[in-house]
Amino acid sequence: MDALPDGVVQHILSQLSNARDVAACAAVARCWRDCMPFLPSLYFPRGAFESVGVGPASAVAAADDVIGRMVDAAARLEELVVYCPFSASLLPHWLAARAATLRVLELRVESAADDKSGHLDSIGVATSLEELRLWALRMTRAPAWGQMERLRVLEVVGAVLEDAAVNGAVAACPNLTDLALLGCECAGEAVISLAHLERCRLDFVGSGNTSLRFAAPRVSSLEVQGFSLIYLQGGNRLKHLTISKNTGTVRR
Repeated sequence: MDALPDGVVQHILSQLSNARDVAACAAVARCWRDCMPFLPSLYFPRGAFESVGVGPASAVAAADDVIGRMVDAAARLEELVVYCPFSASLLPHWLAARAATLRVLELRVESAADDKSGHLDSIGVATSLEELRLWALRMTRAPAWGQMERLRVLEVVGAVLEDAAVNGAVAACPNLTDLALLGCECAGEAVISLAHLERCRLDFVGSGNTSLRFAAPRVSSLEVQGFSLIYLQGGNRLKHLTISKNTGTVRR
């Protein structure tokens, strides 16, 4: 191991992303630990900190400690994926530490789904983000993200949202090319007006009392489900359109 050039070691480590593998390699030799700042991606799987005899609270505490240390060490981190339960209160610190380099962020936030404390607002500090994916959250108000000018991909899956949260999140990302809101519960009126949007999937479940106002002049693929009333503006570039399980009407 000591005979390998530093560049080779850095390249090998850069191919790893699973936090378990990275931690195991860092324990082998000091040269591996010294490469942590060059790590481009970290992935924490759902059961990363679960073991026999460890309760949920202990697993979350362990996750918070390890995620914090690894994020702090990965000075050039570009992608962070966290599926395991974690404390949302620590998210602002993690994102602030890597705001300059982070390009892709994916979080499963069901352990802190009811974001009453506004910790998810800290996503706005990562102004270099290009892709954002959120799973299993509950959001009752518009997020205070500011303008995320570089964000191109936004996916929200299995969330409970107020229409103000949907509209606020979309408005904060004016340059989206890909938008997916899948398996989301929402009532009221969703307003999506995006000049650069090309692909959009909207799958809303629940009461069926949600209406949609949609304007995206560049959209080429649109899949819509679960709305009682749909207003479409433009759509001259549409190549693929799917409207399913819609009990209301479509107007243009």
